[in-house]
Amino acid sequence: MVAEEVKIVDLKPLPCPDMRVLDRQKFDLTISVRAIEVPAKKCTEIMQLLHRGNSQFSQLQHKPRLVQPCDDDSSQKLILIDKNQSLPIAGHDYICERTLDIKLTYRNWSASQIIRAILPPSIDDTEVVSGFEIVGHIAHLNLKECHAPYKFLIGQVILDKNPSIKTVVNKLNTIHAEYRYFDMELLAGEENFITTAIEHKLKFNMDFSKLYWNSRLGTEHKRVSDLIPTGSTVLDMFCGIGPFALPLARKRCHVHANDLNPESYKYLLENVKTNKISSEFITCYNQDGRELIENFAGPIDYVLMNLPASAYEFVDVFIGLFSRDTEKRKPPVVFCYHFADIEAPVENSITAISEKLGCSISPDEVHLVRKTAPKTWMTCVKFTVPESVLYAECQSKKIKLS
Repeated sequence: MVAEEVKIVDLKPLPCPDMRVLDRQKFDLTISVRAIEVPAKKCTEIMQLLHRGNSQFSQLQHKPRLVQPCDDDSSQKLILIDKNQSLPIAGHDYICERTLDIKLTYRNWSASQIIRAILPPSIDDTEVVSGFEIVGHIAHLNLKECHAPYKFLIGQVILDKNPSIKTVVNKLNTIHAEYRYFDMELLAGEENFITTAIEHKLKFNMDFSKLYWNSRLGTEHKRVSDLIPTGSTVLDMFCGIGPFALPLARKRCHVHANDLNPESYKYLLENVKTNKISSEFITCYNQDGRELIENFAGPIDYVLMNLPASAYEFVDVFIGLFSRDTEKRKPPVVFCYHFADIEAPVENSITAISEKLGCSISPDEVHLVRKTAPKTWMTCVKFTVPESVLYAECQSKKIKLS
């Protein structure tokens, strides 16, 4: 094969936009590189003298060996050098410069380089799939419409290039109406969705296809858990499989963890057992989040509302919550998650909650968690429920705030 004239700075596989079935040989590319021929016994010495900056192969996932055998002389070695590499000539007149053809294969290229070659030029570089969520052995992609004709190719490339991944799935736009998890399709690998995620030294077992989990929220789980003092009573209305509940119970908070999804509840119980969390510090429920709040008789220090698509719609559960109490209770602090417009995420979140409560709130903090879409922020509004709301008189659907 004749070596391609490829600029090393632009080292990449040749485009294959018409590919629909993965043909790994199409990514073979032979290039000419600069090399020096030296005596084998001097190889280590010369390697130490060469300045190794950014290698010409730094973009590759698997790089060619810098020291290559010399085909016609076993006593000599070839050392690959960069285009502008200066040579240690003084006192080393045995060095001979030459050109060497190197064959790059599918194995050498990174996943993003292969995917870029597969996608047509009309798809911008910013749309090339380069990142994805990993949950145990599962890679979870969120492909766009422009990727649809290539989705199974993309899935196979992700599988090939990540040895720890056994299953590649794509999130679909459909959301389970009652339990609010995304449907997904298998792109490559095993149809096995039972997996385990490890977060802050806790193990979370799950069936990823039947519940909601987001590994990108690990920092947020820790942030909130760190804010809540040991010994606090915490009601987690939409707890999932326990990413807030378990670390809080581990630090000896008294956690009442609830989720409506039977699968989430099943794995919540399993994860409590797996992580040896004492039943003294966690009680689990499988019911509507409103029921957890309405039927709870004791003191409530904190309430977690981690259902950003609709949590604000549940804050009216606090209206009149303490109106029948014979003794006054301390108002709870709420962490309410919300999907907000990117142009005014703080104001948008406060307004949504205030309108549902029937009064303006003055939050302690509105934390910007992460961008979830080009025009959407996920926020966390921390606020103390006003006493005027908690002790409001409620008659049927008519609400009177004192």
